[in-house]
Amino acid sequence: MGSRRRTWLRPLSFLALIVVAAIAVGGFVVTRQVVHDQEHRLIKQRAEEAGLYLQGALSGLNGTFSSLAADTALAKADPAKFAARTQPMVTAKGGYRTVALLRTSSGTPTVAAISGTPLGTIDPAIASTVQQAVAKSVPAGALVATPLFDGAAGARRLGFVYVAPQLPGYAVYAENEVHPEQPTPVTAGQPFSELVVALYAVPRVDGSQLLVATGTHLPLHGQVASSQVAVGSGAKWLLVAKARHALVGSVAEATPWGLLGVGLLAAVLATAVVETLSRRREYAAEVAEQRTRELKQSLEELAAAQHQLVRQERLAAIGELASTIGHELRNPLGVISNALFLLRRDLAAAPTDGASARHLATAEREVSAATVIVSDLLEFARQRDPVMIQVDMTALIDEVVAVLPPPTGITVQAETTAAVVGVADRDMLRQVLLNLLGNAYQAMPEGGHVRIGARSGADGVHVYVTDNGSGMTPEVQSQLFQPFFTTKARGVGLGLAVCKRIIDAHDGTIDVESADGAGATFTVNLPPARTPDVLVPSQIASGADDLTAAHSAEAQQ
Repeated sequence: MGSRRRTWLRPLSFLALIVVAAIAVGGFVVTRQVVHDQEHRLIKQRAEEAGLYLQGALSGLNGTFSSLAADTALAKADPAKFAARTQPMVTAKGGYRTVALLRTSSGTPTVAAISGTPLGTIDPAIASTVQQAVAKSVPAGALVATPLFDGAAGARRLGFVYVAPQLPGYAVYAENEVHPEQPTPVTAGQPFSELVVALYAVPRVDGSQLLVATGTHLPLHGQVASSQVAVGSGAKWLLVAKARHALVGSVAEATPWGLLGVGLLAAVLATAVVETLSRRREYAAEVAEQRTRELKQSLEELAAAQHQLVRQERLAAIGELASTIGHELRNPLGVISNALFLLRRDLAAAPTDGASARHLATAEREVSAATVIVSDLLEFARQRDPVMIQVDMTALIDEVVAVLPPPTGITVQAETTAAVVGVADRDMLRQVLLNLLGNAYQAMPEGGHVRIGARSGADGVHVYVTDNGSGMTPEVQSQLFQPFFTTKARGVGLGLAVCKRIIDAHDGTIDVESADGAGATFTVNLPPARTPDVLVPSQIASGADDLTAAHSAEAQQ
């Protein structure tokens, strides 16, 4: 099972992980949003309740100032009676810093009576607020709050102005110091103690108008809610609130995270199950595939063995027939050859016309061709194991070219510049090269060029014969090495079959590359050198001394 993939997760398992994890994350987001919305609604509700509570507390101011204005009008704006009337308002715990009766008839407000800390110069913020109150006092009284302004010694102050129709030309003014930089402590159990509150004297978040805060990190961020509080005649304050702890409760706050954890755990478990099933299925498929490959390979080997057996039996039958025919024809051809020799001798002693000599030459040529055919038949029928020796390919190629010189119009280039040594049966390899070179000559009836050479490499020795003749079609190439197949007018088609059998005996291959009309290249591939059966260094040298013309006639076929 060496072909099994070693991936961490199969695509299906990865898809299951993504889908279940996405569902878990989606559930977390939805639940978290629900909790968030519920928290926001609770904060908003508590902020509005705090605003209503504050507005209720501030609504009492209007009654207090209205009563004070009525008493002052009855006392005809007597400063002494006003001071006596307002003295408890400044001396009581948590009372006002200053309560004053301002004269408004002169345009710029002036102090007519006062209790508590003197005002000194009237601040522009107070004057502006008095003008607003006067404008809003018709037909009923008007209570207007000043924005925060800087008083003496840098203290921040907040004032209230009340103008009543029954007290024309006058306004009641009260103020206190505000210290927003000092957070107001909140005790657990007090109303709205679960909130952090910031109150601004304007209807927007403005740090310079902060009245009171119950926390230090301002402005408030995150889950906040706001509520506008009406103060007197049209003025609005802004109350911003944030929960100190989750109002929905710790269980509701933790629920989305719990769902996320459970969902991710389910994603891991689902992935593990799918991955296990996928791996088992792949393993079963690989086992089945391996068994199928083994069975297919066994069938192919059986078919190859059967094909080889049939081919061997066929070749054995052809070889036996060729041997019988060769032996039967050799004796008659020998007799005819001797008779022609005697006739030529008689003709030489008694000269006749030239026609007899031509007929005799024709008979000798045809007998020679028949002899070559018989030699091919006997060579095909004869089977022997090669005797492996070291062969100098350069010397062997030179010998083959010398034994089989090119016909007129054909040139041969022996590409043997580098020494190439292989291990083979020298005689058998020589016969192969003679056949290939002769075929190259015959493929170029109108002349051409032949290249023959050898090269060595890590995969063995390669000897090639290349011509630029007529080439071959793919159909011809597919049958080249079959016995008795030939495209020549003469011959029995055993030359290349013999070559193929010789190279097979060397455990090598013979390849052909050709195209119709573009020449051909035959390449003999011998395996890497192995220990030869007989090491005969002297056999590396050329054995051209005993070469005869029969070699040339044999290679022509």
